[in-house]
Amino acid sequence: MDNDILIKNGTVMDGTGSPAVRADVVVRGDRIEDVGSFPDAKATNVIDAEGLAVAPGFIDAHTHLDFFLTSPRHPEVMERWVRQGVTTIVAGNCGFSPAPIRSEAQDTVSTYWNFAFPKDGLTFEWATMAEYFDHMNRSGLAYNVAVLTGHNVLRMNLMGMQERAPSADEMSEMKKMLKESLDAGSIGLSIGLLYCPGCFSRTEEITELASVLTESGAPLVTHTRGMSEIYDHAVQEVIRVAETNRIPLHLSHHFGGFETGKLVSPTEWKTKVSFLLAKLMGESFTVKNQLKTMPSHLRAVELIGKAQERGVEIGHDMLPWICAFTSLLAILPPRLYAGGFDKLFDQLRDPDVRKAIIKEKETAFPKWPTWDNDWWTDNMFDGCFMLGGFRNEGNRKYENMRLRDIAKDRGTDIYNTAFDLILEEKGKIFFIYSIDDQTISDWIGAWAISDPNCAIMTDIVGVDHPNPAPVSYGAFTKVLGQFARDKGMMTQEEAIRKMTSLPARQMQLKDRGIIKKGAYADLTVFNPKTVKNCASFKEPHRFSEGIEHVLINGKPVLENGTYDPKSLAGTVIRRT
Repeated sequence: MDNDILIKNGTVMDGTGSPAVRADVVVRGDRIEDVGSFPDAKATNVIDAEGLAVAPGFIDAHTHLDFFLTSPRHPEVMERWVRQGVTTIVAGNCGFSPAPIRSEAQDTVSTYWNFAFPKDGLTFEWATMAEYFDHMNRSGLAYNVAVLTGHNVLRMNLMGMQERAPSADEMSEMKKMLKESLDAGSIGLSIGLLYCPGCFSRTEEITELASVLTESGAPLVTHTRGMSEIYDHAVQEVIRVAETNRIPLHLSHHFGGFETGKLVSPTEWKTKVSFLLAKLMGESFTVKNQLKTMPSHLRAVELIGKAQERGVEIGHDMLPWICAFTSLLAILPPRLYAGGFDKLFDQLRDPDVRKAIIKEKETAFPKWPTWDNDWWTDNMFDGCFMLGGFRNEGNRKYENMRLRDIAKDRGTDIYNTAFDLILEEKGKIFFIYSIDDQTISDWIGAWAISDPNCAIMTDIVGVDHPNPAPVSYGAFTKVLGQFARDKGMMTQEEAIRKMTSLPARQMQLKDRGIIKKGAYADLTVFNPKTVKNCASFKEPHRFSEGIEHVLINGKPVLENGTYDPKSLAGTVIRRT
């Protein structure tokens, strides 16, 4: 038996969650030729996996990397993913995708979603999803990528940031663009109802647009209309959309239900005391106590369970830290966007408008339905936010500083500091929220990913900037090492399932996420005893350990811990 690659003597964790078995894996071309015992097999490249585990390549179920993957620098910048075993990226999330895009929407997307862009900019060399896919394949990809079509971009193409429902003709055109994107290979529809202009849509609009998915059965992937105390209503809304259209539903970063105005600031003394008390009370007590403050999350979980009993297919994803990141523009009242960015920036220069915004920020609570309550889905803001993505030379000293410290340096309050920075950076700035490297973050993070239907993801923004969050360096290895092996909260086989066959099924990635004869040869070989995340908020830019070999489409990209950024073994995974 002559083959391209033989991985012998390994312990195969096939991605299904079944107990690991000792077996050889034979690879020919971009596929797995066979799995079993082949003592006489020969190959051009033999990998001795004695003492190592062989798993399907990991799938990052929720990213914002689609714009950055067009940069020729992405293989070097994104090395951190392969070093935690990732071979496939799911992108186009939260209602934003690089295509289809019309010229009139490019500047708006480039401003609002700039955290996903290369820091040296991006030229749209495509208009349709098919052209975008062809561009990436021609340019070369370090990873496989599967892309959702974003509702927000569809809306921007036709309506800009207008605060209204689409006309019949506009809806027809949005449905046409979505259908063309699906036909080109896009894997589904994503919505981001926190963000403008998606927040200006009503349930009827989402339901009609999602009807395009019914024929193919492609998934609806949702950043719900609120991660706050209206989370149960927001989840119920998208369940209704999916059930009406008989399509699968996927809930992105499913850990909503936080109360407005009660964001935990990790630098305050009272918070530090509460963290110490939590450690004394223990993990079980602390997690239960946290969930008591999130009744809308518990109601959402109940709604999901009832919908699943009715036959609605529902999955979700989460990262193993308590942290969040997005554009600083997201703190502003949604109504300010209705006239576009030029008008928004003009309003921010008006002292009276600023006073009104501050008053609104201090008093506004999301209520359902949001369209009867000034469109507020989430009202989040705190001086503990760390800011990033600065391009203005005079502001670069603030990279990864907390907003309250920047305000102190500037001699003003956190609100006006945020408004000033938005203007100075022309909206191209993002924030990071976390509770740092607290034990409670691990406890809650472990609980959040423990659901059998929860896939693992990174959700990182500002990949081309020194983002202080460790997620993109160690989300997968943290689950494999700390949560599975060290804490024993699941087997490593189950952890692998949550990174491989589960997201592959949720996103309908055929022949991915599993080790079996005929599947694509996306493979990760790791040491189950030593695999671990090494990154933290204190030291965020440290590669994971224990990932020894990675193959993408049968091509080695990491060999004995050495990464080859020139391999460009990835491809666009098109829905078929």
